[in-house]
Amino acid sequence: MRNRKIYYRDPVFRPPSEAHSLLIQATEGCTYRCSFCVSNLGKTFKIRKTEDIKQDLDTAKEIYGPNVRRVFFLDGNAMVMPFDPLKEITKYAHNIFPHLERVAVYAHGKDILGKTQEQLNELSEAGLKMAYIGIETGNNDLLKKIGKRETAEDIVKAFHKCYKAGITPSGTVILGLAGKNEEKSRKHAIDTAKLINRASPTQIINEGQDVPIWYISALTLMIPRGTPLYKEKVEGEFKPMNADEILREMRIIIANITEDVNHCVFRSNHASNYLAIKGTLSKDKDKILKIIDSNLKDHRNIRPEFYRAL
Repeated sequence: MRNRKIYYRDPVFRPPSEAHSLLIQATEGCTYRCSFCVSNLGKTFKIRKTEDIKQDLDTAKEIYGPNVRRVFFLDGNAMVMPFDPLKEITKYAHNIFPHLERVAVYAHGKDILGKTQEQLNELSEAGLKMAYIGIETGNNDLLKKIGKRETAEDIVKAFHKCYKAGITPSGTVILGLAGKNEEKSRKHAIDTAKLINRASPTQIINEGQDVPIWYISALTLMIPRGTPLYKEKVEGEFKPMNADEILREMRIIIANITEDVNHCVFRSNHASNYLAIKGTLSKDKDKILKIIDSNLKDHRNIRPEFYRAL
C-alpha cells in the first residue's frame, strides 16, 4: 500500500444515513452562508481538482478494497460542481468500486435547477442516485431571512427534476427556525407542510406509474457559536423554542400533510431532535400524531437537552 491518505478538510459534515459511506472531499465549504450553519466557519469554498478527487478514490480502494457500497461526495453542496467533472468522478467511483450502489451529494435547490434535465439524467445514469436537499422551511420570508437565496417554488421544482432523472431527493426541514413566536412558528410549519405536499412525486407522475420512494427528515435548530444566528440569540433578537414548542411545531407540519403524499419516508432521528420518530407519509400520519401527542402529555421519550448535538 502506498503511504498516502485520503484528503479531508475539517470539520466534515455528512447526513446521518451516510454514516457507513466512503466520504470523499469533492468540494470544500459551501457556496451559501445560511445564518444557522457552521459548514463555512474557517473554510473558503473550493472545488477540488478532478485528478485529486480520483486519486483519493484510488487511495480509498487501496485502504478499503473494491467492495465499497456507497460514496458520499463532500462538502456542503457538492452538486454545485460543474456537470462534466461531477459526472466524471461519479463514473470513476463506479468503475473502481464494482459493487457500488450509489453516489450521493448535498444539494441546494438552485444547484439542481442550475443543471438541465438532460444533465441530471446523465448524472443519474452515471450513478449519482441521491441528493440531500436542505429545505429548512417552506416560508419564503424565513428563507430570505436565513440567507437561503431561493424560494419554496425553487425547492419544489428541484424535487420534481430529481424524480424525472431517477435521483432520489432527501429533504430536511428545521424545527424551531422561526424562534419563540407562535404566529411565525405556525406559518413556518404550515408553509413547510404545503411545500412537502407540492414536492411529492404524485404531483408530476402519470397515472399508472409507480410512485418513487423519497425522504423528508426533521432536524431541530441548534445555534452553534460563531454563526449569525448565535449573535442574534446573544443580543436577544432571537429566542429559541423549548421542547414542547418544537413538538407542537412538528405536529402542525404532520397534521397538514395531505393524503396524496405517498411513499415518503419520514424521520426525526437526528441527534438534534427531542423526539425520534419514523414512519411513512401519509400512511402513518395518524400514528405519528399520536406519538407526538403522548409525548406532549408525559415526555416519556423526550431526549434530554445534554444528549442533543449536531
